[in-house]
Amino acid sequence: MKCFFENFYKQLKLNSFLFFKTCALFFLLISSSLFAQEKCDCNQFLVVEKLELLQKKDSIKQFELIKKLKNSRFKICQYEGISLDFQFYNSQLQFKKAYGLLQEQEALLNNIDCNNDFLFKLVYNKARYYHATNDFEKLSDYAFKALAEAERLSDAEKEIKSIQELVYLFTRLNEDEKNWKYIKRAQQLILGLKQPELYPHYYTWLAFQYENKYTITEREPLIDSTLIFINEAKKGAFKYHLFDEITKCYRVEEACSYHRGELENALIYADSAIYYGKKVEGYKNLHGLYLSKAWNHLDLGQFNEASKWMDTSLFHVKNKQTAASMMLYSEAAQIYENSGELDKALKSYKVYSKLKDSILNSKKLESINELEIKYNKAKDIQKITSLEKTKQLYLFLIIGSLLTILTIVFYFRQRSLKNKQKILEIEQRLNRARINPHFFFNAMASLQRLAQQEKSSQTTLYTSRLAKIMRQSLENTYEEVVTIENEIDFLTQYLEIQKLRFPNKFEYQFHIDNDLEINELKIPGMLTQPFVENTIEHGFKGIDYKGKLDINFKQRNNQVMVIVEDNGVGFNSIENKKTHKSRAMQIIKDRLFLFNKQHKSNAFYEIVDVNKKGFKIVITLPKLY
Repeated sequence: MKCFFENFYKQLKLNSFLFFKTCALFFLLISSSLFAQEKCDCNQFLVVEKLELLQKKDSIKQFELIKKLKNSRFKICQYEGISLDFQFYNSQLQFKKAYGLLQEQEALLNNIDCNNDFLFKLVYNKARYYHATNDFEKLSDYAFKALAEAERLSDAEKEIKSIQELVYLFTRLNEDEKNWKYIKRAQQLILGLKQPELYPHYYTWLAFQYENKYTITEREPLIDSTLIFINEAKKGAFKYHLFDEITKCYRVEEACSYHRGELENALIYADSAIYYGKKVEGYKNLHGLYLSKAWNHLDLGQFNEASKWMDTSLFHVKNKQTAASMMLYSEAAQIYENSGELDKALKSYKVYSKLKDSILNSKKLESINELEIKYNKAKDIQKITSLEKTKQLYLFLIIGSLLTILTIVFYFRQRSLKNKQKILEIEQRLNRARINPHFFFNAMASLQRLAQQEKSSQTTLYTSRLAKIMRQSLENTYEEVVTIENEIDFLTQYLEIQKLRFPNKFEYQFHIDNDLEINELKIPGMLTQPFVENTIEHGFKGIDYKGKLDINFKQRNNQVMVIVEDNGVGFNSIENKKTHKSRAMQIIKDRLFLFNKQHKSNAFYEIVDVNKKGFKIVITLPKLY
């Protein structure tokens, strides 16, 4: 019995050991899995917090965050920390330290398993470095690499950042056509971002580009778009107290006021921009704000003030070896010259010329163009490869599409044959309604001669007008469309005849839009007459007051509207009294059906306000010339 318990105890001990060992291995695997997932993601701070740190230029909090990230046990967090460290030193123009951090970041990236997901940050940082150091050739190289990487990741924000670098590059090289193409591409991406208040820096950037485009083209709608983008940027900038972005907003508003000649307002916006700019620690663009003040004072004829603020602008230039400084000295030369200080103007122009020769040269431009061609070529190759992969799929789709098309063609052919048959039937009905115009004209001429023999002027006038309108109406049956002017003339003749029949019974008036080209625009002939006749014969019948008929010709967008309105007994009363079927309405429907088929339009008429006193018809037609 004792041996049995000893063996049982040993077996239990062995099983327990195996159980705990299995649990430990399982826990280790889970931990490794979680670690592997976490090491490719370092969300140790929110987007808004990061944005506030970068925008407020709070160096103490930035260094606290950088230190926290660099001391993390996760390599990817260390990588993020180095990236933020680089951004700080690069913004402070400490290029030696910034370049060392780039090398450190690149070395660390090679030891990260998921380095493909974070290659963008390295090439983008390099683009930013060469942006700051004015090496346009290398900036072009890394900006295009960053854009290609962003496209591979399908990341809109990364694409926007890459495009911003390319826009800066082409702006400095005065490549306006290329510049605008990339701006519009970035605009589409920016407008597609969710929670736009988190991205005021993108909207201020977009506003700057539109304002700059206005200075080149002077197209007024560009200013309107600029202000729309600025209003969107202000929402996020004031919400999160981003003084850097608020400064930029006022800077753009100053520029817009300047372009519109509102110089006093421009000075107010410039002062607001300077006020918020001074709140930002290390704000490096104060010289641009003082330059704006100088231009405003110059245009106001305040030359001493203009020269003073230009001096202040040049005093705040921290790095004179940049493309921005080059443009600043170019504008300084203009301001000093117009202010009468020719010695300062000459000195500024010499500095500008020297900077221009050192920053821009033809060899650099050629290299940049070659890099863009390489980027586009690589993109084309990628598209070709993708097309090859989907070639077989397209083959199956083509076969399926052909079968579908045959089915659709058969269906529409049958439908077309039915429509043609219907059109032929309608044309036959309309042709039966036509009578030789000479028959009517000769008959009316005979009546007119008879009336003259009886010496009745009223009968002669009546017969003459009736002959004219009859000839015109019958001839119009052979014209598909007539000008609005002709239609109005025809209706006038017709209404005058009716007034002879019903003296003092009604009055009429035409209302025509001032900008309506009645001698050019065309409508179906005699389309309005049946409705006018309906009003006189039925609408005014039995009324104890004077009838009023208004005929309106209006245009709305690409449509012409003819509105016939009266104060008669109303549609319902007319319908109740009718004892025969109206052929005129059916003919109008048939004519509009044919008209729509011939012109591929959607002309129609409708009866409105049928429950009120009077009768109102609205005919909607397309614009035809």
